[in-house]
Amino acid sequence: MNEIQLSDLTLGRHLAQGSQGRIIELADHPGTVAKLYRTRELGLVDGRALAELVRIRGLVESEGLQVDHFAAWPHTVVLDGLRTAGFLMQRVHEPFLAGFGPTTSLAELGLLVNTGDVQQPGIYERVLLMRALAAAMDALHRQGLVLGDLSPRNIAWSVSPVPRVMLLDCDGIRPAGEDGVLPPADTRGWEDPTNAGRAPTADSDRFKLALAIARVLTGDRNAAPALRPDLSFAGEAGILVGPLTRLMDQAAGPPGLRPTASQWATVLDVRSPWAGAAAPMRPPVAPPMPPPMRSRGPSASGEILRPFRRQSR
Repeated sequence: MNEIQLSDLTLGRHLAQGSQGRIIELADHPGTVAKLYRTRELGLVDGRALAELVRIRGLVESEGLQVDHFAAWPHTVVLDGLRTAGFLMQRVHEPFLAGFGPTTSLAELGLLVNTGDVQQPGIYERVLLMRALAAAMDALHRQGLVLGDLSPRNIAWSVSPVPRVMLLDCDGIRPAGEDGVLPPADTRGWEDPTNAGRAPTADSDRFKLALAIARVLTGDRNAAPALRPDLSFAGEAGILVGPLTRLMDQAAGPPGLRPTASQWATVLDVRSPWAGAAAPMRPPVAPPMPPPMRSRGPSASGEILRPFRRQSR
């Protein structure tokens, strides 16, 4: 297993601070950062769950792209003696940064809803950004994993060279039905009302994905499937209104009948721009991944869920 002692790290600047811990650059490895948990969180950290996320890193891929192309995934466990203190991951940098006057910060999903000083992408780019998010979530679900806390702060985005996303706070990802690194969290206003107080599921992921798509495409921070968001885009983008409305109505229905991430990705896969928008370059094709794990068969929703099992010790 990939692990390193905290005392062996050469820590640099503090880059960010959240409710769970601090993000600190490594002075001797500028492309790598450490997430170190707060003291109050250390007693809650499941080191075994974190080690499993590190172990399966090479098994997660989306459309031929390995996980590092779309997620800041843990790649090394940081130990403080025998205790799990945090993990190392790749540093998220350009082009996932946005300018705020003289400073820069991560271009988080919330910027697409709560508009400010950042130049906003057009509807064509927004559609493809949401397609990229759906494809990333589909990659998790096909490995039997759930994202859990999809929120405006744990998804970064870029339109250069193509519209794409980067999943953040990946230590919140967990196998469906199993414990994660820390107790599950829900961002206020982004909860699945049918799953309140329970562990995240693929179905709650699907509801939150529908929320994200509704809010990013309409620019309405309160948009939700049950409120019939206004998806009437101008020009040729109108061809999406019917299919998207049908999926939104389905997402507003009872658990178990919500559209899969794969269904959203298919509908949002727009190959040609409209209204004079420039077509983005197609993403590069990565080398083939190792043979996938054997499927454990279709789930009740029709998705293929691959096995995720912790190794016994």
